[in-house]
Amino acid sequence: MKLKTSSLLIAGALFGAAVLPAQANNDAMMDLLKVLRDQGTITSENYELLSNASKADAEVVEAVKNDLAAAKSDMPKITTEGKIKIESQDGNWSFQPIGRVMWDAVDTDSDGGAADVKGTELRRARLGFEGSVYDWGYKFEADFAGGDTSVKDAYISYGTKIGDMKAGVKLGQSHIPFGLNTKISSKYMTFMDRPMFADSSVSPARSSGAVASLAAKDYSWSLAAGLQSGGFSSDNGGDLYEVNGSTFAVRGSFLPFMQDKNHLVQIGAAFLNQGGGDKFDFKPDLVSHEDTYKPVSLSSSATEFDGANAFTIDALAVYGSFHAMAEYLDHTVEQENTGDIDTTAFAVEAGYFLTGESLKWKNGYTSGITPKSSSGAWQVAARFETLEIDPSLASESEYDKFTVGVNYYPTSNIRLMLNYDQVTDLTVNGAGSAIEPSALKFRAQAYW
Repeated sequence: MKLKTSSLLIAGALFGAAVLPAQANNDAMMDLLKVLRDQGTITSENYELLSNASKADAEVVEAVKNDLAAAKSDMPKITTEGKIKIESQDGNWSFQPIGRVMWDAVDTDSDGGAADVKGTELRRARLGFEGSVYDWGYKFEADFAGGDTSVKDAYISYGTKIGDMKAGVKLGQSHIPFGLNTKISSKYMTFMDRPMFADSSVSPARSSGAVASLAAKDYSWSLAAGLQSGGFSSDNGGDLYEVNGSTFAVRGSFLPFMQDKNHLVQIGAAFLNQGGGDKFDFKPDLVSHEDTYKPVSLSSSATEFDGANAFTIDALAVYGSFHAMAEYLDHTVEQENTGDIDTTAFAVEAGYFLTGESLKWKNGYTSGITPKSSSGAWQVAARFETLEIDPSLASESEYDKFTVGVNYYPTSNIRLMLNYDQVTDLTVNGAGSAIEPSALKFRAQAYW
């Protein structure tokens, strides 16, 4: 009976120890061995033998725990919320695949100006990656929409701190530091299309070259300058390669008011010089990027084009769920004999989140938003824009356009957009036109 009681006692203690943490397991075993020794159930020699074995087991468990902790500290951190990002524990290197998909459905009414545009398309389908190695960074992104491939960003960058300031340089193809609407990513634009002067020859988006930047730690002010150029110029066997010319641009911004990132006002300005190049063309779309009716345009031939200068002034305000944005552009094409061509444009937009979110401001530009609830976020917005082309030796052309839109964000990475565009007050070569094109447009987009 004594043996059976001891056996049950040992088995119960072992079972209890098995469900306890490692240190508790060892303490429970040592207490049990002492009880058995004191009761005479086991000899002192067996007590020493079993206690030494228990201590050895504890050392093994502790060593395994230390090995696991060391292995965990060496493993990279992996972020999966809204994106996939892999980075070292010390932050010295990172790698992230990036991309976006934008599918559009468009129904335009040219109002007799030309054939209507109706149908669907894959507007953007981009894949790429970005990352960093210590103070160096890199990015590559290409667009495969429409069956053709075009490189968007492809550069190596370097960033460092100078006191409380951030300094950096990009080498390769990247954004030209000019214009607010042109620089804001298509992932974060309020409307499906930028104002028609943005991301065009009068406000170009990207080029190959070098861009240097300097900014306050919190981006309360920033300054960037770039010297960029198009493709090589070469006469090879009688074939003259296309000359795209050089571009110099500089842009600065500052925050005259900032309560927090959801309550701020930003003012920006930029200057652009375009030199060289074979010719210069600007033919803005009216209501869709597939428009065939483009009555407001300018063109300067290779023999006439003598460079161009431009400047922009812009403002961005965020106050809780409300935001407003405005940009003014003045672009002048200089010509050898036939007089300069001046293009002026202005766009102002306002938006409001019905569900309480706020437009996200990041490093001087807009970024994505995070819905406050699982039912998603709703935003309404409106924009007015006007553009005028004034050739010095010919009559001017201009148009006004209104755009209204509704955006739904089921998650931070997915958005559904509905836009309606309406052109008004169209003037072509000094003569008023009764043609007022319009368009109803829908987009489903995702990015990572």
